[in-house]
Amino acid sequence: MDGSVSVSAHCATVMLQIGIVIFAAHFAGLLFKKMNIPSVLGELMTGVLLGPYLLGGIHLPIPGFESGLFPLPSADSSIPVCSELYFISMMGSVALLFLSGLETDLKMFLRYSFGGTLIGIGGVVVSFLFGDALGMLLMHAAASDPRCLFLGILCTATSVGITARILSEHHSMETPEGTSIMAAAVIDDVLGIICLAVVMGIIAADGDMNNGINWKGIGIISAKSVLIWLAFTLVCILCAHRLARLLKIFRDSASFAVLGLGLAMFLAGIFERCGLAMIIGAYCAGLGLCRTDIAYSMQDRMRGLYGFLVPIFFVVMGMLVDVRVFADKQTLLFGFLYALLAVLAKVFGCMLPALFMNFNLIGALRIGIGMIPRGEVALIIAGIGATTMMKINGVDSPIINHQLLGVTVIMTLLTTLAAPPLLTFVLKIKKRGVKVETHEAGAIRIPWQTKSRTVRDFLAREVIENFTREGFRHSNYSRDNSVVNFRKEGNSFSMWFTNEPDDSSHGIVLECLKRDEATVRAVFTETIAEIHQVFDKIRRNLHEDKPLFEGLMKKASSIVAYSQDNDMSLEEIIPENCCLTDLQATEYNDALQQLVVYLHRLRFVKDKEMCLKDLMTREQISSTMLDNGTALPHVRTTQVTRMVSVVALCHGMSPDNKTLLIVLTLCPKNDNCPYMQYVAHTASVLLSISDMDAVRALDDATQLRKLFI
Repeated sequence: MDGSVSVSAHCATVMLQIGIVIFAAHFAGLLFKKMNIPSVLGELMTGVLLGPYLLGGIHLPIPGFESGLFPLPSADSSIPVCSELYFISMMGSVALLFLSGLETDLKMFLRYSFGGTLIGIGGVVVSFLFGDALGMLLMHAAASDPRCLFLGILCTATSVGITARILSEHHSMETPEGTSIMAAAVIDDVLGIICLAVVMGIIAADGDMNNGINWKGIGIISAKSVLIWLAFTLVCILCAHRLARLLKIFRDSASFAVLGLGLAMFLAGIFERCGLAMIIGAYCAGLGLCRTDIAYSMQDRMRGLYGFLVPIFFVVMGMLVDVRVFADKQTLLFGFLYALLAVLAKVFGCMLPALFMNFNLIGALRIGIGMIPRGEVALIIAGIGATTMMKINGVDSPIINHQLLGVTVIMTLLTTLAAPPLLTFVLKIKKRGVKVETHEAGAIRIPWQTKSRTVRDFLAREVIENFTREGFRHSNYSRDNSVVNFRKEGNSFSMWFTNEPDDSSHGIVLECLKRDEATVRAVFTETIAEIHQVFDKIRRNLHEDKPLFEGLMKKASSIVAYSQDNDMSLEEIIPENCCLTDLQATEYNDALQQLVVYLHRLRFVKDKEMCLKDLMTREQISSTMLDNGTALPHVRTTQVTRMVSVVALCHGMSPDNKTLLIVLTLCPKNDNCPYMQYVAHTASVLLSISDMDAVRALDDATQLRKLFI
């Protein structure tokens, strides 16, 4: 009974810890996103703050938490968090790398695998030499000293998880740079295991170099690592379509994702048992399935699980950081130098090979920066060094002592924190990363251009819908995505979007193989024909139903009220200087022009001509004048940066010299704001005015404004 209670209490503690981690991670991620900083950085910093070395270790007067919310485990534990929380975080790393594998373009991966191998080798060699040389310089030791060799290995490790997160957020996983980074990172991890095997072989000689090094054993370990990685990757790729057909028996895309993740965990366990990192196994599982038509369904269904597990992974990685090492100045100096060399080693070691393989300077820089973070891989290797003993001056001591462990933590922390903002910055540079664009042999391009992004996006959604009816599955589509991939069994093609710098042209380009051209053209042409029919019906209905807008506004005003819980208050939408009681115009169009010019003078409108053009185009579709001497012109336009409204009494309107009450509302083209809710609110106010003559006689702008706020 006592054991049962103890287990239940422990489960409750872990549940509470996970709940705190989830809320803190998402809050920090959103906060950092608001500041245009990668959310992964907020999650890592949250982990450092909540970890057992800071807030998590504070004693609390609560039963069960006397040692803190995230206390240090027992002394024999190799990690500073409880094993259950660490296990869940490892599930997050598996989910992250499995999804990264699914998002990788296999053909591009194979195309850049040779380049990725050279990039990985360049990064490993330069990083190992830099780390080993720094150890020689600061510890006055020989190059073959296991401590220096371990510093070299720690410098080579790349945390592909952090880079994969940034690439995925910027939709850059399928770019040449993203594919090369992932290929190089996998090669990097395999080479890191080989280097670790070499160093452990040296240590196996008990520090006596005269006994020699077991090169045969090292060679066997190295060959085994490479062969296991290549064999499982090849098997996954060759069996992927058969596995996909098997999974389709379930007919539920949620089952695809669950069983695919199960396969990733299975391979992760095998790779870890074989001495390779489990994240390589997860990536191999995703890479094998990435060419199947169910890959996109898996990606879509895994987003929720990804959002749950991956932030936990990065928070726990932050918890591993022992901030107490920052109190030692010597350790701090050593750590900063080590971190600086670690950054330079990866940037230059990976950039130089990339420059010789069709990448230009910006592309090579993206690759170099993408290989900077060390993360959990370095911490795992440091843990091995901290538990491996060697003789130093005749005394058994750990290879990675307390000071070197602190140096490793500083290097890991700084490289992990530096990589996300640097990589985000270079990815936002709107320049291609390759010297010459490479396309698949025999690829056919079908372009289509329009001057309206709205029309382009509408057509894209209809094209996606029609191809879905044809049995194709597609990657995630949003306004920010630059490419959507389609796949059905062995057939695949891409749809990507183009934008001119001056926003004057927006295009769709369909790229497919010659064998798929007829199908792609047929569906695309039929989609355009269907849209023409729909637009023609809408146009006829609008002309036949003249009072359409007035009827809609009367209906909307009776059921919609403006909520004060919206992001913008009514006082913000109608600024104090946006009420006019003395506007003079004889024509409605002239009044609208004067109001746009007035808002331009107040710096609410950027280009008054373009804004007026958008407004008049909207008026031609359906007039916004109501039948009680009021008007409610409104439009979404790219010429404003925030929603703004101006209220005006316009005198002298022909033919009977009457006064017209106008409420003009302008809203940013693509912003999410309560635009139509506000329009319905103003319509309700206008239609509820019982004494319109009294309103027309107002000469106080403040009183006029009060009618609407």
